[in-house]
Amino acid sequence: MAEANKPHVVTTAPPQVEFPCEEWLATRTPQGELVSVEPIPGTWTLIAAEDRRRFADKGMNIKAFFACPRCRQMGIIPEGFKPPTELGDAKLATELHCRKCRFTCRVILKNWDKRRLYCACYQTYDGKKYHTHKEYFHAEYEGEAEKFFWAQHSLLEVANLIGIAPVIGFFLQDNKTDQVLVV
Repeated sequence: MAEANKPHVVTTAPPQVEFPCEEWLATRTPQGELVSVEPIPGTWTLIAAEDRRRFADKGMNIKAFFACPRCRQMGIIPEGFKPPTELGDAKLATELHCRKCRFTCRVILKNWDKRRLYCACYQTYDGKKYHTHKEYFHAEYEGEAEKFFWAQHSLLEVANLIGIAPVIGFFLQDNKTDQVLVV
């Protein structure tokens, strides 16, 4: 009889909410400095590289913003934030607890990993002849791709950097079968 009178504790997991990446309306000074943004509820937005640099110059570590789905309260995602990604989406390990409206949810940042595949084509010189090489890596923009390239190679090693560009595709005509191969 005592068992029937015991209260049952039921726990419910907070809802899982997908936050798509959207461009938010930004107000800027005539010099281009970010003054304010208009958050879109339940979304996140990546801050432009120049804005990130300006924030860093002011001692603020900001990579992106997100907005509460219920009240639009804005939150900050720091520069070093590296969540586990699954097909470009980031599932956060912790729950979002909005300080303003107390909304709680588990967050999925849709398309968090916005890096593209880049190819660097460069030449080395062995004292007798030039050798052409290709190297592939991911970056958010071309300048970052070049920074990654030079972080791995020295000016003494690379005789000529031919170029760095986003990988779109490589099409080669196969002379034996007369088919176009996509690599």
